[in-house]
Amino acid sequence: MSWADVGAAYGRTPGPCTRWHQLIGVDVDDLNGTEPGLPGVWDEPAAEGPTPPDLARALIAVLARHTATAESCWFGLWHGYGRWDFDRFPVFLTPGREEVLLSGALADVVSPVALDEFAELPDLWWPEDRAWCVGGDVDLTSTYVGGSPELIAELSAAPGLEAYPVGPHDLVG
Repeated sequence: MSWADVGAAYGRTPGPCTRWHQLIGVDVDDLNGTEPGLPGVWDEPAAEGPTPPDLARALIAVLARHTATAESCWFGLWHGYGRWDFDRFPVFLTPGREEVLLSGALADVVSPVALDEFAELPDLWWPEDRAWCVGGDVDLTSTYVGGSPELIAELSAAPGLEAYPVGPHDLVG
């Protein structure tokens, strides 16, 4: 489901700082996952969690053109997933999270999907040359990308992506 389609059904236009509850017209305190949906438009609320695999693949195609180090990337995977034994891996802290530090090629960001349908993707990913950074969170419904103006313009125009430029002081969620 696209947020643009959901917004159109409610007479709203999503923008860079739109949150799911605003799009469907409910108070954030009333958002509990039991919203009835809108037949023919949506039947489940926007999923929270890391970047969905299809979206990640679409991002990879664009991001690879904006780094010289696509074969050398870093990934932060939330330690709290608990399905794997990460004790031998280094970790780093982000606000409210402990992330396992992994490395590999950009294409590896979707490699856990090959394991099973419930495999988790990294919350953070960036290339060795730091040309951009992708960020999400287990409690967010959006993925954020920081990068050059050229990268952001290409992402904003890419088919299959709903991308909006945000600034450093915009509230995200």
